[in-house]
Amino acid sequence: MGRGLRIATIRGIEIKLHPSFLLALLWVTYYWGIAPDNGLLGVLFGVFILTAIFVCVVGHELAHSFVALRYGLTVHDITLLPIGGVARIEQVPMTPRREATVALAGPILNLIVAAVLLPVVLAVALASGVRDAYGFLLMIQGIDGASFVIHLWIANLMLAAFNLLPAFPMDGGRIFRALLTGVSNRVLATRVAVFLGQFLALALIAAGFYTRDVALPLVSIFIMLAAFVESRMIYVEAALRSLPVGQFAVWDSGGVSPDSPLSHAVLGGPRDLAVTEGGVVVGMLWRDEVLARLHQGNSLRVADVMDRDVTAMDVDSSVYDVHRRMLATGRTAIPIVEGGLYRGIFTSDRLVHVHRYLQERFGTRDRYRGLIEALGLMGR
Repeated sequence: MGRGLRIATIRGIEIKLHPSFLLALLWVTYYWGIAPDNGLLGVLFGVFILTAIFVCVVGHELAHSFVALRYGLTVHDITLLPIGGVARIEQVPMTPRREATVALAGPILNLIVAAVLLPVVLAVALASGVRDAYGFLLMIQGIDGASFVIHLWIANLMLAAFNLLPAFPMDGGRIFRALLTGVSNRVLATRVAVFLGQFLALALIAAGFYTRDVALPLVSIFIMLAAFVESRMIYVEAALRSLPVGQFAVWDSGGVSPDSPLSHAVLGGPRDLAVTEGGVVVGMLWRDEVLARLHQGNSLRVADVMDRDVTAMDVDSSVYDVHRRMLATGRTAIPIVEGGLYRGIFTSDRLVHVHRYLQERFGTRDRYRGLIEALGLMGR
C-alpha cells in the first residue's frame, strides 16, 4: 500500500496517490460525462466532486493519524485508492480504549463535516422548492453548486456510516474488537471481527450482482483481503509473543573485550558483536562501523569504536518484544543476557529461523513469511 505518487506531506505524513486511482477517473468520465451525455462539462464537474470527496477521505485518514501520533505511534504514509484511503500506522498492541479512540477519529471527522454542511443543504433544498425525496434526487443529478454540496454531504455521511460497520477492515471493526478485547482475548476478538468483515464482503458481492454494480464486488475483494491479512498478522503476533528469544539467539563464548585491538573483531568474519566486561554487556560493535575503521591500522581498540548506547534484553523476553526494540532503535541486533550476564545475540537474520519454526509448527509453506514481512519483522 505504500507505493504511489506523493502529492503532499502534512506533519511529516506523506500523502500518496496509488496508480489504481486512475480507475476512479475513468469511472467519473463515464458516470458524469458519457452516460448522461454531459460531455466535457460533466467530466470536469465529476472530477471536481471526486477531488472534494477525496479531500474528505484524506481528512478522515489524517484524523486517525493525528490521534495515533498523539499516542506515540509512527504513521508511515496515507495512500489514496479508488475505493478510499489507507493510513499505514505502526502496528503495535494498544489498550482497547486507545484502539477505539484512533478508530473513531476518522468517522467523527466526517460526521462533523456533514453537520457543518447540513444547514447549507437545507437552505439549498428550501430555495429550490424541494419538498420530497424525489425532488431531492432530481437536484443531485444536476451539474451545479447545489448538486456539489449535496453530493459532498452524502459522501461524508456514507464515509462515516460505512466505516462504522462492526467488521474488519472498517473502523467499526476495530472499535468492535476493542470492545470484545475488554471481555475476551485479542485473537478471538479479531477472529470475530474478521468473520463479520468476510460476511459483509459476501453481502456486497451479492448486492453487486443484483444491482449490476461493478464497484461493489471490487470493494468486497479489498475487504476480504484486508480482513485476511489483519487476522494473520494477529496470529503471527501472538505466536511471536509466545516464543522466548533465548530459543533463537546465537550463543557465543562471551563477546569481545573493550581493550582488544579492533582487528580482533573480524577474526571470525565481520559481523555485529557484543562488547563485554566481566560478562556484562557494555556496548556493541556494528559490522559496518568496524569495516569502515579497519584501514586506520592496529592502533584502534574496540573501546574506541564501540556503541555504548545499547540495551540488552533477557533470554525470557519474547521474540516479538525483542524485535520491536530493534525496530525502535534502528539496529539489526540485540545482545541477550541471562541473570545480567551476556549469553548471545539476536539478529534480524535469526527471524528466518523463526519463520522456519512457525512454518513447521503450523504446517505451512510460505504463508507466514509474507505476514512477518508485513509486520515489519524481517529487518530493514
